[in-house]
Amino acid sequence: MMVAATAQDVIPDEILIDYSGRDKTLREVLFDISEEAAVTIAFQEEIFPGDSLINFKVNQTEVGEVLVYLLDRHHVKYKIVGSQIVLYKDEYRNSDEKITISGYITDLQSGESLVSSNVYLYDKTAGTVSNEYGFYSFTLPKGVQRIYYSYLGYNLGIKEVSLTNDTTINVSLDPRIQLNEIIITDTKIIPLQEAESPSEEVLPLENLNSFLPVGGEPDILRLAYSRPGVTSGSDGFGGMSVRGGSINQNLVLFDGVPVYNANHLFGLLSIFNANVIKSAKLFKGTFPSHYSGRLSSVLDIRSRDGNNQKFGADISLGVLTAKASFEGPIIKDKASFLISARRTTVDPWISSFNQFNSTPLDTRENAINFYDINAKLNFKLGEHSRIHLSYYTGDEFFGDTGDDRSKGSLRELEEISWTTSNTLASLRFNSRINDKSFVNLSVYTSSHSFNSFTHDRVESIVSNEVESSVYDASYYQTQINDQGFRLDFDYYPSAKHVMKFGVGYIRHDFSPQFIFSDQDDNIVSFDQAITSTILENEVSDFNLKSTELELYIEDEIRFSEHTKLNVGINQLILNSGKQFLIPQPRVLFTTGKGKYDMKISWGMMAQFLHSISNTGLDVPVDIWVPTTENLIPERAWTTTFGHFLNINSRSSIGVEFYYKQLSNVTRFGSGVLRITETNNWDRQVPQGSGESYGGEFSLETEILKKTRLELGYTLSWSFRQFDAIQQEKFRFRYDRRHVLNASLTHKFNENIEFSSNFEYGSGIPITIPSTVNYNYLDVNRNLTRIRVLDEINNQELPAYHRLDLGFNFYNKYRWGKTKLTLGVYNAYNRINPLYIREIVNTDLSIEYEQFFLFRIFPTFSYNITF
Repeated sequence: MMVAATAQDVIPDEILIDYSGRDKTLREVLFDISEEAAVTIAFQEEIFPGDSLINFKVNQTEVGEVLVYLLDRHHVKYKIVGSQIVLYKDEYRNSDEKITISGYITDLQSGESLVSSNVYLYDKTAGTVSNEYGFYSFTLPKGVQRIYYSYLGYNLGIKEVSLTNDTTINVSLDPRIQLNEIIITDTKIIPLQEAESPSEEVLPLENLNSFLPVGGEPDILRLAYSRPGVTSGSDGFGGMSVRGGSINQNLVLFDGVPVYNANHLFGLLSIFNANVIKSAKLFKGTFPSHYSGRLSSVLDIRSRDGNNQKFGADISLGVLTAKASFEGPIIKDKASFLISARRTTVDPWISSFNQFNSTPLDTRENAINFYDINAKLNFKLGEHSRIHLSYYTGDEFFGDTGDDRSKGSLRELEEISWTTSNTLASLRFNSRINDKSFVNLSVYTSSHSFNSFTHDRVESIVSNEVESSVYDASYYQTQINDQGFRLDFDYYPSAKHVMKFGVGYIRHDFSPQFIFSDQDDNIVSFDQAITSTILENEVSDFNLKSTELELYIEDEIRFSEHTKLNVGINQLILNSGKQFLIPQPRVLFTTGKGKYDMKISWGMMAQFLHSISNTGLDVPVDIWVPTTENLIPERAWTTTFGHFLNINSRSSIGVEFYYKQLSNVTRFGSGVLRITETNNWDRQVPQGSGESYGGEFSLETEILKKTRLELGYTLSWSFRQFDAIQQEKFRFRYDRRHVLNASLTHKFNENIEFSSNFEYGSGIPITIPSTVNYNYLDVNRNLTRIRVLDEINNQELPAYHRLDLGFNFYNKYRWGKTKLTLGVYNAYNRINPLYIREIVNTDLSIEYEQFFLFRIFPTFSYNITF
């Protein structure tokens, strides 16, 4: 049956009272409590001895707790009826029979399923959480039970049920009516079942706008970057590193489908349109066994289903993008659709703006653009089954070309360009098998391509003619096509016991390419500039096919209100010319008392995929390749230990330490790598070891009634070591010693709020040649190039820091609502370089030019929802 759960601003049995009674009858005490709490307590005297004498005293204690203390010995319970408390005889007191309720939790207004909703008893002695599709199962003692349903940003739902047999209860929660999307004055409900696993963090989507949207575009990855332990390059450039790991060690899932590149605009934005996101979970340490395939983290993003009650739209125009979303019922209550599109708006002016922010070369051309399209269809098949069809496609292009003719007899040409795209499609069927079991079957495809070209050329000019030249040029290609399926089962044997088990299969098809060329290859004449097309034609296309199979079983047991254990094992079976069997044990443990939690995790993760990453000055590039007979899987052992304290309902503090040991990690070698079908390229890829460790600190507090402060600080170390390259360990690319994030949000009224965000990060390591003679003319006036590298990552970029300031203005009308965002990104105009170029002066000395995308940058967006 479908019910709209009762919602109340004040719950009668949660009213706090002070009371002292001495030699009073139980009947008198109940009347006193009723008067003190200003709530009606209804009962029939024959259900308990009303003349029994009572002596007790309480201070600031909930009415419900007092009633349990007074009535439990008489086998009497209470329930809420409207605004009254009704006492009744517990006829099932001595029954050991258990009853299971199950169903789906949805949004009352849109029909959207609510992920990770909380379901718990009034006294919080038992509870559960809905899964990724809003399904829950809750086993309770037979009899009358009062069950709470809660979800952040929604009114609390209360359902009184008389459990005599297994029952289906689908519950719809009502979202709070509010203009402002940021709820900074609400008391966060933290029942026992909301305790997360040691590595899990549910990203607060309601805070997307409190981290000032870049150019007015809210973004889920920027919210993830603000969490302790998560770092990136300047302005997100280079991707996300979690606790010292590589960017390819993050499993990013969109509706359960793996995503190989989640970035747009150098990492400034993600491919995920905020309008379509329903939930996001980030796992930073040892993640549960139902996740597999990466070493460092999991970012699990779920999209909205679309409103199955009424049609609606969301249209937004900002400095960087324009986007629109449309949704509505196909068949009311039964089927819905959601479609969204987004595109850059910066194409006409990005080049002139970049030159305004820098000292340009004589001629420089810049181009950048991207687009995203999301579509989703959802169908209900009866009361217990659902079908979801999801689709995403997106594309991006970047080009930067500079031609410098100001150095006398030398002319330098620099080119950097790339194109990248993603296409995801999935079909998911899920169903409640019975009151204690849930199944989900997914079939999907994921395609990713990346092509990059870099070219650095120096020419000797005599009488306007090219006399000699030297150049470095490289072409990178990654193409991945995956087809996969996954079968997952959730089983709920009791309210304190949840089991997960399943199987997943992926068929990979890789087309990796890399070629490096210089003047000694004689691919072009000395007076001809090489192009990406020329290099692309020099490589031969070939495919690497492989399969990945995983089997997992996971068991989560709750021993008490604050103690939970999750144990599991994931068996990864890889077939790529050689078969690898890799068992991955995981243990996650949480315990505590009252407002304090201690979390410990330990486990092993394995990774089938590798990325070969370049180092040096220019744009970081990663080529994805699979495990082969000679290139064995990467592995990591991780351990985390953390303490977390909820100081009160509005403040919390946390400290967590981690250690990660890695093996078989990869990178470019010291020579030239050519990936062809016949040259045993995988023997040329060095594999080594690594370690990372550090500590994280977080603080969330409401310092004034309408002002909220969030702080995150990370102190970390990350190293790599490759025998084939350098005997000593060296700092990894994402070894950022100190990272600080601070966010302050103030709500002036229901229509206006202010947000400020500050970010600081130590400089990331780069490799700079130690020689001073780089390009020079020999005695025959031929250009010669010397590059001497004494040590890997021997220098670092300047420290990164930035302040963002902004305002959100909300208005609500009968036809819908609007939001205007105004602000400034990088308010004090800090230069934060993305990467460094080498510049040859007329005296042949070397300088390094910092390339950056934005300095001070305006933020504007206007959003209409109806």
